[in-house]
Amino acid sequence: MSLSRNTLLSTLGPATVIELLSPFVAADRVGRFDRAVAARLRGLWLVIENLYDPHNGAALVRTAEAFGLLNVVFIQTEAVKDMGSALGGRRVGRGGRHLSHKITIGAERWMRVREFDSFDRARDFFAGQGLVHLAAVAPPSGVGNDHVALPRPPVALDALEPPPACALWFGNERLGLSQQAVDHADAHFTIPMFGLTQSLNLSVSAGITLAHVCGRLRARCGGEGDLSPEDRARWLARYLLESVDRPESLLRETMARRGLLWPDRFVSSED
Repeated sequence: MSLSRNTLLSTLGPATVIELLSPFVAADRVGRFDRAVAARLRGLWLVIENLYDPHNGAALVRTAEAFGLLNVVFIQTEAVKDMGSALGGRRVGRGGRHLSHKITIGAERWMRVREFDSFDRARDFFAGQGLVHLAAVAPPSGVGNDHVALPRPPVALDALEPPPACALWFGNERLGLSQQAVDHADAHFTIPMFGLTQSLNLSVSAGITLAHVCGRLRARCGGEGDLSPEDRARWLARYLLESVDRPESLLRETMARRGLLWPDRFVSSED
């Protein structure tokens, strides 16, 4: 049985993986990886509750990766109808959510996509992450989100000052967030709208919000991301592992040529 990329990384360590695999990846691609890693925002999470259209889910993953996020979470507590042909893509997450590879264009390879099949499981997971939770709600006009009660008026997005570690929550395309999610949030925000239309597509709403929040967070980081040097090395190593075929065989052969011993024990990891 072949070892997973995560097990190889955990066993050999980032420095060894980078040293051994970099010569097998084009220099300009390694440079792209390095620049992307430097801009990553580990502290910013995107959370989607009860997604209705899986095409939107795939678009959200692609958008989040493009903005430099590392973490997307789907909380799927209701049956999703009309999945249709979009179920033909990659499987990610616990609940078997399928993302159309034609839409993500492989964006899920460069980040973590998790899924929980209950709100309680998601809440327990987030309890150890140290995040401030910011919930997207409909404008005060009353269009949408009329099934939930807000504990306080929402803040306009352009006035939102995101903390360094936060999760942006977006709800179902038709109903918005559940009352559980609204109650769980530490604060609520809305995207101001000035035309006659008082609603936006889910992926558009998330894109607008990510542009604002990522801009604010990177401004505080001097235009870069928030990863430590150790985390940068680990993600660069992950990207190199994703970029080569049969990484275990390649690493074995390279180590043998250099007179390095292949480990006899391996550190299992799902990260």
